[in-house]
Amino acid sequence: MLLLVSLINIVMKSNIKIKIAVSGLRGFPNVMGGVETHCEELYKRLPKKYDVIVYGRKGYCESRKLSTTLKVKVLYSPKKQFLETPIHTLVSILHCFVFNRVDVFHLHGIGGSIWLPLAKLFFPRVLVTHHSQNYEHQKWGRIARWVFRGGEKLALKYADTVFFVSRSLLEESKTRYPNRSSHYHFIANGFSLPEKAQQLQNIEGSFFLAVGRLVPEKGFHDLIEAFNQYEGAEKLLIAGGADFVNAYTDLIKSKASEKVIFLGQRNKAELKWLYGNCRSFVMPSYSEGLPISALEAVSCGAPIILSDIVQNLDLGFPMECYFKLGDVTALRSNLESVGTIVDKAILGKYDWEKISIEYTEYINQVVV
Repeated sequence: MLLLVSLINIVMKSNIKIKIAVSGLRGFPNVMGGVETHCEELYKRLPKKYDVIVYGRKGYCESRKLSTTLKVKVLYSPKKQFLETPIHTLVSILHCFVFNRVDVFHLHGIGGSIWLPLAKLFFPRVLVTHHSQNYEHQKWGRIARWVFRGGEKLALKYADTVFFVSRSLLEESKTRYPNRSSHYHFIANGFSLPEKAQQLQNIEGSFFLAVGRLVPEKGFHDLIEAFNQYEGAEKLLIAGGADFVNAYTDLIKSKASEKVIFLGQRNKAELKWLYGNCRSFVMPSYSEGLPISALEAVSCGAPIILSDIVQNLDLGFPMECYFKLGDVTALRSNLESVGTIVDKAILGKYDWEKISIEYTEYINQVVV
């Protein structure tokens, strides 16, 4: 009889839906950004046991049902760079509390984590994924940096679980809060490209490629300066746009020669063609989480040139791939030597299918 009851309980538990709400990102599908890519690739792979509502921001995506277990709900978000994340996250928390009963509220990024105490009050479990130390980014002013630092501190001290896409940041956080280290876990970014590439028209000749938002922490100013000194015949293609009109975008475009082409945001099929046909993929970043575009470039066989920030070093690529951060002369030298091809075997650690399984195991632990 006891065995029968135990079996019934196991079956019932296996059929119970776990409901997850997600906030802190702009939304998806097809929204530019590492956090957005991380969320899209992760949540669309969760088993049917999980019901996920992702809170997106008006102007970036639309409310839609992507599957029987995944939907995007768009809410108001101010079109002000500093206010966008904290205000939208607050609105998401309040909307979820009023209209949705969830088992887990998952905050992505430390900006929205400033509201973690409120989320803890409303929901059974609150998780945070720490993607990047945003307060290091040059675009933010003093108040924004204070918000990011405050959100990080609240996340590290009080979240039920904190995921890190950077192993170095994980170890640093364990050192800061050793009594909380059992709540910290590494969840990698992965990569995913479509089977077929889509060729871009009017792209002729050999070219170097950089991919990312046009913001100071991506280091495109260093790349353009180095490329202006480069004497080869190749062009430099930069794929990516800016979420907001800003002086930085105007600055780098004003300094770029006629051989620098700004492609704007491109879809995955177009990026696959660019990765597969570039002379080298270049990432001169000052700050990253775990750079998805570098993984995508490796998967397409592109030679790699990366700045030596710890997040890029965490990838474990050969040291020949890296140049000293901010050293324009070293970057130009790497352009001349074309970069280094990375063994694709390393990509086994960045498989979204495996990552989604790890995530569900952690979710099951905190919900029990």
